[in-house]
Amino acid sequence: MAYQAFRENGAPTWYDANPTAWQADILESGLIFAFVILAVSFFVILPGIRGKEKIFTFIRVTLSLYIGAVIILTNWTYTWETAQIHTRTKYKAGTGHEIEAEIGVHMGLRGINITLKGTPEKQLNETINYNEHFSWEWEQGRLGFGPFAGRFNREYREAQFRGLPLPILWIAEYFTFDGEGIRWGRHYRQAGWYSHILMWLCFPLWVLTNILFFVLLSYGANFLMLTGTCMIVANIIWATLRNPLELKIPWEDGIMEFSYGGSFYITLITGIFCVVSGIVIRLLDLRFPNALTTFFGVDVLQDANEVLDADTDDAATSNKGREMHEMDGEPSTSNAGRPKPGEPMRPPAHAQALETSIEEEEEGDDEELYMAPAPSPPIQNKYVKRKSRGLTIFQKSRRRRAPPPTPQDEPDEMYVNTGRKSYRGDKNCDYTAVSSFNGATPDDVSIRMN
Repeated sequence: MAYQAFRENGAPTWYDANPTAWQADILESGLIFAFVILAVSFFVILPGIRGKEKIFTFIRVTLSLYIGAVIILTNWTYTWETAQIHTRTKYKAGTGHEIEAEIGVHMGLRGINITLKGTPEKQLNETINYNEHFSWEWEQGRLGFGPFAGRFNREYREAQFRGLPLPILWIAEYFTFDGEGIRWGRHYRQAGWYSHILMWLCFPLWVLTNILFFVLLSYGANFLMLTGTCMIVANIIWATLRNPLELKIPWEDGIMEFSYGGSFYITLITGIFCVVSGIVIRLLDLRFPNALTTFFGVDVLQDANEVLDADTDDAATSNKGREMHEMDGEPSTSNAGRPKPGEPMRPPAHAQALETSIEEEEEGDDEELYMAPAPSPPIQNKYVKRKSRGLTIFQKSRRRRAPPPTPQDEPDEMYVNTGRKSYRGDKNCDYTAVSSFNGATPDDVSIRMN
């Protein structure tokens, strides 16, 4: 018997439909949740930051996410323009019943929401609580309600077939007129179309602003001002194109008049805030660059100086190493020092080093065998912290210091060096180095051991 409850004629349990007016937009709720997750993720890491940088990071993250959330949410919300009235009106066609209801209209960039809520909700043996959406996206379409008409007209005709209450159809009908100067639907659609394009343009500009604040603060300030300018222009377009004639809908107890909603004012205030903030950052970058870089936690000019110093040190080290490498007797890949056709062969670097060392040992001179060329004066760093010019690592000089000149070779002559030196304490070595470079081989060196 328990399995037969709520069943008729042995069929599965049947649950009747329970329509509910749901005014919250699922897409809007999802976008809010996404930005809340980003904010919480950044706020979790704040305790790991030391000193004043924790406060600076909190301010930067909060303001940046606020601007991004306003750009995305106002592009989809339906509170750019609103109207509301409490009146007594007819309920449905074909009946003479009247109801007391609260009627509201919420307009966005892509359509309108019309709400009808009875006061009280239980009237005429039913619950009066409706929320219907009509969209004017895509093309305007042909005049009328046929298959080639605009989306708004086709949705209005479907609402008539469904038998929606008369107050909802009465409001939607005002947006289906398109002729003789009465074109509220066309004008609102055009205003929403251009405004939503500019709001979409604000989103990549906001992303670039966040990136440029880690590269060059002046560029980030410029893009922040550009973002705010696009938001203000979107407000101007909505206010000017939406309707040359004010839309007013009469009812039994008054006239419904439309006014700007929360999305319009939030977008306008945020746009002005972005422009003012960009100007302030630009001025601080010129007047107080150190304080500004401390607030943003980035100093790209200091990084550029470090890179330039490292490049200079690497160039000097490589030149010195190449010269020492050639002096040790290893062949050089350059053509410097090679004799031209018809000229006598000059001694190699290792033979000259051997002869020079023998002479210095005889004279008792303790000077080094090789003296590196005097270092050139340090390169004047042109990339000092001049915040007013905004130099970065991408503008550093590509020129490097020229290598030192090749040492001149000695003239061709006969070298005969003899000397005696104690070797290992008990043996004497008699060095006789005879080199003739006019036809003789470079390695013609004889060492006689005693």
